[in-house]
Amino acid sequence: MATKRGNPDQYLQKVGGTYYARVRVPRTLEKYLGQTHIRRTLKTGEKAEANRRKHAVVGRIKGELARLRLSPNKADERGISFAEAKQWRESLLAAETEGDENLHGTIQDLVIDKAEQLERLYGTDKAKRWYKAATATTDTLRELMEKWLEVSDYKASTKSGHRKALSEVLEFMGNDHATPSDVTRKVALSYIDTTLTQRGLAHTTLRDKLVSLGGFWAWMASREAVPPGVNPWTGHKLSKQQNKGTRPPKRSYTDDELLKLLAGNDKVKGWPTYSYLPDLMILGLFTGAREEELCSLTAQAVEVTRGVCVLDITDSKTKAGIRPVGVTHAAPRAVLKRRLKGLSGTDRLFPELSPGGLDEKFSASAVKAYGRYRRACGVPDGTDFHSYRRNVITVLEAAGVGQVPIHRFVGHKVGTLAGDTYSQGGSRANAIETARKVRHGAKVEAAALLLANR
Repeated sequence: MATKRGNPDQYLQKVGGTYYARVRVPRTLEKYLGQTHIRRTLKTGEKAEANRRKHAVVGRIKGELARLRLSPNKADERGISFAEAKQWRESLLAAETEGDENLHGTIQDLVIDKAEQLERLYGTDKAKRWYKAATATTDTLRELMEKWLEVSDYKASTKSGHRKALSEVLEFMGNDHATPSDVTRKVALSYIDTTLTQRGLAHTTLRDKLVSLGGFWAWMASREAVPPGVNPWTGHKLSKQQNKGTRPPKRSYTDDELLKLLAGNDKVKGWPTYSYLPDLMILGLFTGAREEELCSLTAQAVEVTRGVCVLDITDSKTKAGIRPVGVTHAAPRAVLKRRLKGLSGTDRLFPELSPGGLDEKFSASAVKAYGRYRRACGVPDGTDFHSYRRNVITVLEAAGVGQVPIHRFVGHKVGTLAGDTYSQGGSRANAIETARKVRHGAKVEAAALLLANR
C-alpha cells in the first residue's frame, strides 16, 4: 500500500515503546463508531519492522471501514452495534421513569439475550462492553461532554480540543462508551504515566489537556454526575524538563531559510498544493497573520485602494485577533489582486481549501501541506508557518515600532486594562502605517516579488 509522498511513516503511531497502525475513521462513520481513529498494535518497537507490518493491518482496517460504510447501522465494531445499545438503554430508562416494572423486566431479559448472542459471536470482552452500554443508568462520558460544550461559550477550536482530550483517554481505556465511574484516579495516573507523558508533547500541551479534563470533571461534579471533590485529573505535577530535547524550540526564519522557501525546487513545484502555498507564504511573511486567518479570507474582507490593501480579520483565534491588517508591500499586494480577480462577497480567496480536521478549519490541509513543503525545501524543524509571525514581530521591533502597535497588528492582547478593556482597538490608518515597517532583507523581498508575479 503506497503511502503519501514525503510521509513514509504514515499510519504509524508510537505509544510507549510499541508501534501501532492508526487509521482515520471517515467522518460519516464517526457517529457509529464513536471514535475518530482506529488503532491496532503492530507488536514491535522497531520503526522499520513496523513499516513492513503496517500495510496488512491498515488494509484490514480499511476493509472493515468499507464494509461499515455500506451498512453503518448494522455494525459499529465488527458486528456490535453500540448505537443499538444506546436505544436499549433509553428504553430501559423510559420504562423505569414510567414505573412499568413488567416492561422494564422484559427489556432487561432481551438485553441479556442479545449480550449472550454477542458473546458467542465476538467474545466476552466486547459483549460486556455492549451490555454495560445498554444498561448504564448514567450518561456516557461522550454524552456528558456534549452537554457541557452545549452550554459553554467556548470557540469551536477550544471545543475540539476538549473532545480530543477525552477521546485520547477513552482510546487508552479501550472503551469509547465509558461512564464517569470508569475513570478512577488509578486509571488517570496510568494514562498520564504510560501514555500522555510519553508522546513527546510540549509541557504546555500536556498541561492544557489535564486542565481540559479537570474542567470537564468539575462541571460534572456541579451537575452531580460525579461525587463532589473527586477529580482524578487535578493535583498532578508535570516536569517541564521531561520532554527537553525531544523537539527543537520554535523560532523565526533566517534569511537563508526564507530564500529556500521562496525559491522552492523542481520537486515541490509539481505538487498540487504548490498552487496556493507560495501565496500563503507571501501573505504570512508580510502580515504575520495566523494560517487560518489567511485561509478563511473572503473577497469582502479585502479592501484594495491605491497603493495599499487592508485585510479585515473577523474570525480569529482570540478576541484581540479581530483587527484590520495593512498590506503595503508590492509582493503581497500582487497576490491579493491576482486572487481577487472575478471574486466578490463571500467568495473565498483560497477556493482550493475546504474545511477539515476536528474543528473544520480551512487551514487543516494547508498546515500539513506546508510542513511537507518546508521539509522538502531543506528547512529544519523548529520552524513552521507561525514562524512568519515571529519574523514580522522581530522586524517591527527592530524598526522601532512600539509594543502596542505591534500587538494591534498581529492580534495580541495589549496587556493593560486601558488597552484590552477600554480601547476599541487600532485604526485602519495605524494598521497601514505599521505595515509600511514590515520590511525584510533586499534578497528576500526580491524573491518574494518574483514569486508573487510568477
